[in-house]
Amino acid sequence: MTTIKINEQIAFLRKQKGLTQEELACALGVTNQAVSKWESAQCCPDIQLLPDIAKLFGVSIDVLFSDSIMDYSDIHSFMKDDDVIRVVQMRGTKVLKVTSKISPDEPPIEIAFPHDCNDRTQYFKVEVYGHLMSDSSINGDVVCHQSIQSSTINGDVKADGNIKANELNAQKITCKDIAECYKIEAKSIECAGNLSAVNLSCDQIIYKQQ
Repeated sequence: MTTIKINEQIAFLRKQKGLTQEELACALGVTNQAVSKWESAQCCPDIQLLPDIAKLFGVSIDVLFSDSIMDYSDIHSFMKDDDVIRVVQMRGTKVLKVTSKISPDEPPIEIAFPHDCNDRTQYFKVEVYGHLMSDSSINGDVVCHQSIQSSTINGDVKADGNIKANELNAQKITCKDIAECYKIEAKSIECAGNLSAVNLSCDQIIYKQQ
C-alpha cells in the first residue's frame, strides 16, 4: 500500500471543506502560491502552520500525515446538515484514502441506483469519497472525489478525476477529463484535459488547470 503524503491530505481536506486554494491561503495568512506549492508537492507547510491547518480542517495533526484521510473519531467532519447522500469506504476505524489509481487496497465504490431513477421522486444528490462505478442512471447532482463511470447522469457533475458515461445532462460539469461519452448536454463544462463526445451541446467550455 502506498503512503499518502501531506500534500494529498491538504488537497483532499480543502476540497472536502469546499474551499478554494485562495480561501485556504487567506484563512492561514499565506499566499495562493504557497498553497499551490503544498498541493503539488513542491514544498511542505512550515511546521508552525500545522496546528492552524489541522484546526481549520477539524482534524488532528497526526491525520495530516496518516495513511488514511481520517479516523473514525473525526467522521463527524464529513457530516453536513443537508440532503446529500455521502458514501465513504472504511477499513476498521479508518476511512480509506482517496487516490488517483484503483488497486486492491483502494477499490472503487460500486453503487446500484434505483432502476426508476428518472422518476422525479427518485431525484437525489450524492457525494462519493472514492471512485464511483454504476451501471444504472443517476438522477441528481454528483460530487465524486475521484473518477466516475456511469451509464447516464441527469444532474450537475463535479469530479476530481475522469468521467466516463454514456450520457450527461447537466447545467455544469467540472472534471479532469471526459472520455468515451456518447452524448453531452450542458450549460457549462470546465475541463482540465480531454473532452471526448460524439454529440456535444454546450454553451461554454472552459479548459482550466486543476
